[in-house]
Amino acid sequence: MTPDQPNIPDQNIPDRSTRLADRHRVPLKSRSLQLGVAVAAFGVIGVFTSAAGTKTEAPPVQATAYVTALAAEQLPVQAAPAQAPALEVAPAPAAQPAPEAAPEPAKQEPPAEQVVEKPKDQIGGWINEAIGVLEKNGIPRDQIDGDAIRMIIMHESNGDPNATNNWDSNAAVSTPSIGLMQTIEPTFQSYALPGHGDIYNPVDNIIAATRYAITTYGSVGDVPGVAGMRSGSSYSGY
Repeated sequence: MTPDQPNIPDQNIPDRSTRLADRHRVPLKSRSLQLGVAVAAFGVIGVFTSAAGTKTEAPPVQATAYVTALAAEQLPVQAAPAQAPALEVAPAPAAQPAPEAAPEPAKQEPPAEQVVEKPKDQIGGWINEAIGVLEKNGIPRDQIDGDAIRMIIMHESNGDPNATNNWDSNAAVSTPSIGLMQTIEPTFQSYALPGHGDIYNPVDNIIAATRYAITTYGSVGDVPGVAGMRSGSSYSGY
């Protein structure tokens, strides 16, 4: 440089302050390394401090919520069971009216009991049997009087079916009175019923003699000997 040239600093030569700054500037790579070492040292100090001091736990609120959310996402959602339909209560049946009581059956009057005369002896049995045959052949019961028949029998033959009267007027003309009610043969044959033609049979004899008395006098009770006895007089033959 000549004395005439001005003292102009060279732009390409760094000044002293710049050189000092460049001397203390740390490269970028070295700066990162230093920062990492400092962080590691701070972590070591924290570990020792935690081991020696009181243990402090952060509340796991966020972690629990995060785990719960994951579990909820992973588990399948089960549909709620369908509720069974409510049972419909059937309406109570309407009250039915009480059934009407069945009408009581009409009381039937027992049939009139036929009074059958009990045989007082064998004669009574013959009389009852003869009355039954007469009724079956249409003879009205009110025309047949069992007591009147008995009265005639006891006065005519004294109850003997084989009695024969050989001394009266009938016997004189060869038609003696025969049997229980002492009928002559022609009269017996005229009033006997079919199947009852034996004059010595007590039932057949009562049948023929009774029919004769009803035809002649209207009823057995109107025979003169019966009527006389019931009126207080004596018996007379018929």
